[in-house]
Amino acid sequence: MIDLVAFDLDGTVLNSEGRLAASAVAAIEELIGRGIPTASISGRSIRRGQYPFAAYPALARALYIGGYNGSVVLGPGEGAEREVLREERLDEASFAQVIEYGRAEGLNLIYCLFERTATGVAEEYRYVRPMEYLESFREPGMVCDVDLYARCHSGELGVPPKLMLEVEPERREQHIADIEALCGDRIYVAWAHPGMVEFMRRGVNKGVALQTLTERVGGCAECVLAVGDANNDLPMLRAAGIGVLLGNAKAEVQAAVAGDGVRIGPSFAEDGFAKVVREYALEGWEPK
Repeated sequence: MIDLVAFDLDGTVLNSEGRLAASAVAAIEELIGRGIPTASISGRSIRRGQYPFAAYPALARALYIGGYNGSVVLGPGEGAEREVLREERLDEASFAQVIEYGRAEGLNLIYCLFERTATGVAEEYRYVRPMEYLESFREPGMVCDVDLYARCHSGELGVPPKLMLEVEPERREQHIADIEALCGDRIYVAWAHPGMVEFMRRGVNKGVALQTLTERVGGCAECVLAVGDANNDLPMLRAAGIGVLLGNAKAEVQAAVAGDGVRIGPSFAEDGFAKVVREYALEGWEPK
């Protein structure tokens, strides 16, 4: 029996336009209908993670949510009903170093604002220059701010759970190496989009979020199913008893899981998420 099902959003249950696959909706509805705790754990903010479920309010309320690559984890509910189960932010030194590096390199900075309020949480994605990647979603909470570097440097904007830098994909690894040399072991670096590098506090990732949720629901890791398709999903897939990387994952991501127990499943185009959920969670799978 499966104690918990966790899934990534983009490329796992959402298509390239950010829309939910009908097969994924049906699978999630069946999981919740059977009383199986279900969570979305993504690199998105909490607000952006909920946006695709706007047409399914009952479904949205029932989901546990992990955002910012696991930096923030919330329980089910709506607004202030959602309990904050985990909240981690970058340390101040790493925040300052990433900001200074990005400004010196002339990179587009994306600042992930997250604040708790009396009615729930307040969130924005602030960025220095217009970005087709983010603006194509046409979602609320996107703010272009040409003075963003100055606001961060002055302390007007405090330390967030996640920062991102827009980079040329061919220079991504060099930028990552530069920043890791500056920040040492204080940060965790991941990427889901080839041109976007994401920075969180060290020790924070989707796998840690999954462990938080497994403990919360009283489950065991062996009976947890996790499904994803990107580099930043790997800690979650490796932490689950059953971790499945969808077949649409990039070749370098598939190569990264060779021999480590993560399974390669069908692709998004083949209704991969729904097929995996049906095989392991809805059709009588039992742990060995």
